[in-house]
Amino acid sequence: MSYIEEFEREFRTKLRTEADDDTLVRWASERVLASYLNGITAAARGERVKRQGTSRRRGTSGKAE
Repeated sequence: MSYIEEFEREFRTKLRTEADDDTLVRWASERVLASYLNGITAAARGERVKRQGTSRRRGTSGKAE
């Protein structure tokens, strides 16, 4: 399962179970920050992160790198 698929699954579960919007926003912010920091760490080591699949963004060639 890809990171975004896992995030979406957890997010949908939290949407159904979290009563407090602030808790949901805090959880999402922490997940996004952790992903960002992992990317910074990988870049600092000179790694190039590639994933399989297609881009989810509109207006791109559709092929993920």
